[in-house]
Amino acid sequence: MNNNNNILISFFYCCLLFLSGSISAENTDNKTIALVSPELAQTHFINDIGSDASPDTLPDSILSLLKKYKIPAENLSIYVRDLNAKKAMLSHNIDVSRSPASTMKLLTTYAALKILSPSYSWRTEAWTRGTLENGVLQGDLILKGYGDPFLSYENYWRFVRGIREKGLKEIQGDILIDNSYFENAYFDPAAFDNKPFRTYNAPPSALMFNFQSTRFLFTPDEKNKLIKVTPYPAIPNFTFKNKIRYTTKKCRRSHYRPKFSFDEGGALLIKGTYSLKCGQKFILRSFSSPEEHAFNGFRDFWGELGGTLKGTMRTGQVEAGDKRLHVSASLTLGEQIRLINKWSNNVMVRQVLLTIGAKTYGAPASLQKGRQAILKVLADNGINTQGIVIDNGSGLSRRSRISTRQMAQLLETAYRDPYMPEFMASLSLPGLDGTLVNRFRKGDLRGRSHLKTGTLNNVTAIAGYMLNRKGKRLVIVIQHNGKRSGGGRGVKIQNALLRWSFEQ
Repeated sequence: MNNNNNILISFFYCCLLFLSGSISAENTDNKTIALVSPELAQTHFINDIGSDASPDTLPDSILSLLKKYKIPAENLSIYVRDLNAKKAMLSHNIDVSRSPASTMKLLTTYAALKILSPSYSWRTEAWTRGTLENGVLQGDLILKGYGDPFLSYENYWRFVRGIREKGLKEIQGDILIDNSYFENAYFDPAAFDNKPFRTYNAPPSALMFNFQSTRFLFTPDEKNKLIKVTPYPAIPNFTFKNKIRYTTKKCRRSHYRPKFSFDEGGALLIKGTYSLKCGQKFILRSFSSPEEHAFNGFRDFWGELGGTLKGTMRTGQVEAGDKRLHVSASLTLGEQIRLINKWSNNVMVRQVLLTIGAKTYGAPASLQKGRQAILKVLADNGINTQGIVIDNGSGLSRRSRISTRQMAQLLETAYRDPYMPEFMASLSLPGLDGTLVNRFRKGDLRGRSHLKTGTLNNVTAIAGYMLNRKGKRLVIVIQHNGKRSGGGRGVKIQNALLRWSFEQ
């Protein structure tokens, strides 16, 4: 496949993940935790950003919305600054530490650019253990991953095909999955919101095939008035019960949001309603362990490509004496952070956090190594890290915390960084792509900003850059925590502030 095909595949999969379900959480933890000592925090080059605005000095458009929705002004933090000015245009509650939701990804991806560089790519390797003669391996094949965030269905198939093209036809032994580059830490996919099957809750893994997700193909059968459900890859010895109801009504979003659960006997129940008019659709859900999922995918692809496998799956590690047969390289970091930030991909950014932890402090990667690596980059670049809580680096967390001042410092630092073009290009363009594709689709604000959104229960946030009507390049950060931030209210406040900023 050429590079254009890879980009199309990337766009397709991130759309699938974005449409696979809304992300919800309860903002219950109001504590802040300093993960580095204050001595490590350096003074940023911007110290005088203006005094905080009182509620009375907020723009009229914001004040009217706060009054309309009965939202306290103290629930909101706002920062707007012309990058060429000495003081902020608007500064309100910027030192309050709040949940940033997915705008936390800006910290992780900026740190990754600094530690890895935009050209960095991840390896996935195949090793042989035993004797390989005339295409027959008398021994085991070891698959070793290094944390590729985007080892998608098609990319994994290309990896398996590369093994076949090296002349291997028959594997007499087992497939060993080597996930040792990442720490084997306990991960509960139900811990965040009790939705363990959702792709955004999938565990990170050094060999992460297709976001750890099984693709369920829903196919309407008009003749028999039923919906066929087929999992890819196949899951051996796994029972699922298809309880999907057939309908001929107009295709709605609710028709491709089935409910997955296990019954008392351990069988997977798939319930809901699916419309004939929806046609065939893939719905992604995560069930198998990372090792089982990688093996199932390999087994199916290997068979389709004419390979023979005698053994089964085991976990293990590459050892002295093993021989490397094949290596594949991923999309570069510069390409992957576009998928992460534009479509707010939580699974991919967790892989990135672990990767930079391993690169900074050595393998195996761990959450703590990744957190410390990010904080070190921020501190080394003059950003105050006191009170920042990174957690998993994605913002899909009830613990993550950062102030609006600190987020603004990050954005201002990144803008003056050599990797600014890659960083800015990873952000969503209003009305054009990513999570902002449906905002400002018409009018002068379309495509005028590069922004990252964040949404959880009781949290909305947006952060990034705008080129306003007068040609000023602005940094904008809005953080809104509170019970009345949802239901579209937080988005309307953001849009009003963006319109105000555009005219300044």
